[in-house]
Amino acid sequence: LKKVATILHEHHGDDIPSTVVDLVALPGIGPKMAHLCMLIAWDEVTGIGVDTHLHRISNRLKWVPKPTKTPEDTRKALEEWLPREHWRTINLDVVGFGQTRCLPVGPLCDGCLINATCPKFGVGK
Repeated sequence: LKKVATILHEHHGDDIPSTVVDLVALPGIGPKMAHLCMLIAWDEVTGIGVDTHLHRISNRLKWVPKPTKTPEDTRKALEEWLPREHWRTINLDVVGFGQTRCLPVGPLCDGCLINATCPKFGVGK
């Protein structure tokens, strides 16, 4: 944190960078956090912030054309087909669902609103 604070002070006028390129150049900041920072701090949609929940659910629901191994691969696959107007909210829309219902182990499929159409890819039968 001290290193990041020093970089922000010396190179960014005590503010956070206003580009994804500059954000990911900071220690500990990856694409997910960079895209979320751009959205929250600068109100600019530059990409989808894909965390472990959005990554898992995108694969489980087959929102990606083939299974992806990393959140970054999932981000790229989602951005290929998901209309840009949904990029702003997709992370927030899906994370809570992944934390409370579509769990990594033992998802709560009974009573889920999409149970009838869910492909349940990767869910043990």
